[in-house]
This record gives sequence, structure tokens and C-alpha cells, in this order.
Amino acid sequence: MRRLVKSGGVARWYTEGMATTIKLSVETRDRLKALGGDTYEDTVIEALDLLESQRFWQQAEAAATWRRSLSADELARRSSAEAAIDAAFDGVD
Repeated sequence: MRRLVKSGGVARWYTEGMATTIKLSVETRDRLKALGGDTYEDTVIEALDLLESQRFWQQAEAAATWRRSLSADELARRSSAEAAIDAAFDGVD
């Protein structure tokens, strides 16, 4: 049986039997509980979302640092190539 579960403003389909049991230490379980989500799943989802966001911004910053390290000639060459690609897609919907 499927049912729609709303949690944290997000609706998700849940099918009985979909749950997965994972072994956690008592300390980890208590840490999850202390974070105070409506359910353990809500707490884990929020933690994963935050971790994914943090890693995204770390990667973005690493890419920006790399780009700043390029020589003026290499940066001009790459900018020219990017402009050519952008122009090739102008008008494409």
C-alpha cells in the first residue's frame, strides 16, 4: 500500500515495506534524536542535504581558485572558447 507522507514541507510517496534497517550505535541514534526532526528520516534527509550543499560549495570554491590561478593567456583562450560555445547555442530554446 502506498501513501503520501508530508514531512518538512515535502511530500514523498512511501510504500509499506520500503523501510531499510540500518545498524547505528546508541550514541549515533541519540545524536539523531537530539537534532529534533519529526522523524529520524527527516533528520537524516536534512543532514544529507546540508552535507551535499557543503560539498557543492567546496567544489565551486576549488574551481574558482583553480580558475584564478590560470595565466592571462590561458584565461583568454578559455574565455574565447566559452564564448564560441555560447554563440553556437544562441537562439536554441
